[in-house]
Amino acid sequence: MRIASLINGRHKMSMDGFCMVLPFKLRAFPVGFMINLFLKEYKTMERIRIEVCVGSLEDVRNAISCDIDRIELNQALELGGLTPSRALFHAARRMTEKELVVMVRPHNGFAPYDEEEFEMMLDEAKYFDEHGADGIVFGCLNEDRNVDMEQTRRMVEALKKAMPIFHKAFDLCPDLDKASRELIVCGVKRVLTSGGKNTNELKEGAMIIGQLVDRYGKQLEFLPGGGVDEANLLDVVNASGRSQIHMSAKKIIHDPFSQELRMVTDPLRLAKLCETIRATEQQLQ
Repeated sequence: MRIASLINGRHKMSMDGFCMVLPFKLRAFPVGFMINLFLKEYKTMERIRIEVCVGSLEDVRNAISCDIDRIELNQALELGGLTPSRALFHAARRMTEKELVVMVRPHNGFAPYDEEEFEMMLDEAKYFDEHGADGIVFGCLNEDRNVDMEQTRRMVEALKKAMPIFHKAFDLCPDLDKASRELIVCGVKRVLTSGGKNTNELKEGAMIIGQLVDRYGKQLEFLPGGGVDEANLLDVVNASGRSQIHMSAKKIIHDPFSQELRMVTDPLRLAKLCETIRATEQQLQ
């Protein structure tokens, strides 16, 4: 029985009973001290980890000005996020001590990678791993849109410190249950998903994510994301078991010099979304 369940009232118990569920060595401590200790743990447990997808150093700066926990570093958000330059990675790593995961994706789209492309991805992943990345985000599918287990295993085995994280290529798999089991076998620890739905259907996808969390959540983290906005935010947060969420809070800007459009993180929108999530945490405590 978890101590948290005792504290939040799901199980009633006397103080003597409370002490008896503690490990023997802890029973010598005053009961008040132990209750305060576990209350502190319980509140920490309720924090929803916010991951922000960024594509430039300015985006990193805007993200860390908000109450976030993790940054996914990319370049070219308008292409869905590609491998950042090593210079951008080092600048971001110097700028923040927050958790920093790095996208390894050589081009847009989710077509299968040939051996030369994949070797390049391995080289990039190893470099980021060796120089302080907390996670490597990648995704490898085969021709039938199932997880390419050989390439996925090779990527996982190449990483010494960084967490292996599978990106939204997962959502193209025809059977998400099968794909989840395959990722677990390969050693992947986290997967970004919209529940197999398009970004404008994330609210519906949240229900599927919740089912995947129930089935496989003890072995694989499911990070909901891909189209998070003000309308679906709370549904998506609840889908993950109120543990974590991925968002970019992007906006399109027009470059007056090149006449091109590009995507950047909107700091005002991001701050608003973060405030909503933190307010939700307060209601849960």
